[in-house]
Amino acid sequence: MQATEAAIGATSLFAHLRPDELGKIARVFEIIQLEPGVALSFAEQREQARLVLVLSGSIDAMVEDPAGEAHIHMAPGDRYGEASLISENFRRVELRARLTSEIAVLNRAGLDRILELYPAVALPLAAELATELRTRNDQVRQIAELRLSGHRHKQVESSVSRLRDVIALRSAAVRRPNTRGLFRRFVVAQGREPPFWMLLGFVVGLTGARILVHLILKYKLEKQLFALVQGPDVNPMHIHHFNYGLILVAITGLLALSPTSRRSLRSLSMAFGFGCGLIFDEFALFWNLNPDYSQGLSLISAAIAFIVLVQLVYFRRFWVAVGTRAVRRIRGE
Repeated sequence: MQATEAAIGATSLFAHLRPDELGKIARVFEIIQLEPGVALSFAEQREQARLVLVLSGSIDAMVEDPAGEAHIHMAPGDRYGEASLISENFRRVELRARLTSEIAVLNRAGLDRILELYPAVALPLAAELATELRTRNDQVRQIAELRLSGHRHKQVESSVSRLRDVIALRSAAVRRPNTRGLFRRFVVAQGREPPFWMLLGFVVGLTGARILVHLILKYKLEKQLFALVQGPDVNPMHIHHFNYGLILVAITGLLALSPTSRRSLRSLSMAFGFGCGLIFDEFALFWNLNPDYSQGLSLISAAIAFIVLVQLVYFRRFWVAVGTRAVRRIRGE
């Protein structure tokens, strides 16, 4: 059920709903498993209109249309059928699994139930239908203009044939998960959002510091602006950027403790990660004062910090389970 909720939350229709609301919607869907080579067909009847959402596997979809037969490959997160479900202008569709696949299916009664529970779902649904209608009208207008253009018959027929193919594919209306939905599925819904922004800030801070230092050394700016290496020339004072990182980490850490600042948790998490990136870029300076930016210790420590953050973002549940099991063994439970 959790996988179904994540897939539903990744679609533009339901991306604005809370996790508890997605849980209720997931129970309305029917879950069907298809073995490789097995086909599932829905006939041209109103009562068989379905919204199909691919949860896992790989599926080939064939949709019949007056403009031509459309063949589309559907991957996890793709969906088909919301327009037919609303308009009741259903076309025969056949789904054939390439691999062992799982799909979530919603009929008209289920959609009515969802709209009754959460009327706000009608807004993104109406927006998608309006976009589809506008696109269809534009394509029909292009065909009419080609017919009246006065070009040679073969050229017009060739262009019209291409547009018919486009219309047939649009009729299939397979939707891909949007960026917001993917972010919610893989980050927000898994409770990884603060560590994710820390990881992003860390990468930006470390990469930015590396690029800046590279430019300073490449164009010999240390002789004019930044005293990176001690020498006989009089240079302006250079404050190494791990100092800025320490200040940034301290400030963001203190702000995160304030209830009023938790509304800006994303910004604070990213700023904290940015400060960590600046610190670990010059980690070797904690051990010696030789500002050699090619020191392996700095890069090794930055790599270790990056790996730890990746584990916190994407594998936290695994390590929590391992830790819990180890503690139970120690206690003899």
